[in-house]
Amino acid sequence: MIDVNVKFEEQNDRLLCKINGDFDAYHSAEIKKQIKERMESSKAAKIVVDMSEVPYIDSAGLGAMVAILKDARHLGKEIVLVSLRQNVKRIFEMTRLDKVFKIVEVLEEA
Repeated sequence: MIDVNVKFEEQNDRLLCKINGDFDAYHSAEIKKQIKERMESSKAAKIVVDMSEVPYIDSAGLGAMVAILKDARHLGKEIVLVSLRQNVKRIFEMTRLDKVFKIVEVLEEA
């Protein structure tokens, strides 16, 4: 099992969260906890989640993303997902979560 990590970087008025590894039942709680804690302590109004290094996401990962979105809205922050791989993007489309999340192709659009 590959360890998953989340790297954070503050840029102007946005917090960049780069997830590296599978976003699945084994890792979703830890990823959600890390992003939520950093989001609460950050002054950034926009949270950019870079998923270019996420090869796989399952229902637990999707559930964690929805929970992160709810937390962000509660804090008055915007969530933008960026650089989803084709198979991950397809899962967002099949579950219609692509209508809920703002998803962009490249970091510059976020």
